[in-house]
Amino acid sequence: MRKVTVAARRTGVTLAAVAVVLGIESSCDETAAALVEDGRRVLAEAVASQADDFAAWGGVVPEIAARGHVLALPALVQQVLDRAGLGVAAIDAVAVGAWPGLIGSLLVGVTAAKTIAVRRGLPLVAVDHIQAHLAAVQLGRDGLPWPHIGLVASGGHSHFYRCEAPGRITCLGGTIDDAAGEAFDKAAALLGLGYPGGPAVDRLAAQGDPRRFALPRSLLAEDGLRLSFAGLKTALLYQVRGPKGRDPLTLDAQGVADACASFQAAVVDCLAGKLVQAAGREGVRALAVGGGVACNRGLRARLAAECERRGWELLLPEPRHCADNAAMVAALGFARWQRGELADAGLAPLPTGRAGPRS
Repeated sequence: MRKVTVAARRTGVTLAAVAVVLGIESSCDETAAALVEDGRRVLAEAVASQADDFAAWGGVVPEIAARGHVLALPALVQQVLDRAGLGVAAIDAVAVGAWPGLIGSLLVGVTAAKTIAVRRGLPLVAVDHIQAHLAAVQLGRDGLPWPHIGLVASGGHSHFYRCEAPGRITCLGGTIDDAAGEAFDKAAALLGLGYPGGPAVDRLAAQGDPRRFALPRSLLAEDGLRLSFAGLKTALLYQVRGPKGRDPLTLDAQGVADACASFQAAVVDCLAGKLVQAAGREGVRALAVGGGVACNRGLRARLAAECERRGWELLLPEPRHCADNAAMVAALGFARWQRGELADAGLAPLPTGRAGPRS
């Protein structure tokens, strides 16, 4: 197995050569484990989603999510070891998403990671979940252009970053209210499409007319990197459920598809427009997108066209690495380990973090 050299521990103790990092993710409702070599090559990964469990609630219930992680995580770790054909002795370091997220959910992953690291005498790396979404573009690639402008667009986050190296990012701006994924979920709910809403809106948008409903692009013309989706959601509500937003939904199937297409077009215009603006302002010619909304086909197509027109490079994760996953945690964990940025057994999860919207 190929090995690479890593930096020394900040305490002065020399680290062993690195090969495989076990990543653990449990920040919200997905439980995930992965084995990643050299921060790029995924050896095995597994995800247990609780989305179906929360469909009846219309969103994540934190206490139920935490219990789900407790039930799923031990089996997932064993599953990735079995899939990779490795024993636990093959793990060289453990990385865990430690912030931001739901505190009960984070606590499960952090506790598991600390237990494995302490019991096996392995380095422990604490990872920022938002930064990990941007590190997902490392997976399957031999190298990245630095710096680049990153967008994390998910159910809880929609922010722009200048990325100088893995985990070395500066927030440039972002949403002042709803995140893009949250807006998709709320739009889907008022259109009767269920939870999670983003995939349903994306699917139906391909069959609809994006010009059917006139919806706002809040702050798009503003010279700045702020986003706002609350007004967009309200505008859709009034158009499809009456001037007070309380009328029954009377749209036929085509009307719902048109509403999805119109709503998605507005979100994509805002995300893509501001991302291009950020790159121009920073003088950067490469864009990266992470988070669940990075799966959106409309957004991916729009950004591909924008980058092709300008001769820029577009960095997109595989769809399976857009939503919460442990491979991205291991990828960033590897980079942090190389720099000697290690945690200890006193690591505690945090509900917010420096890269998040409340920094």
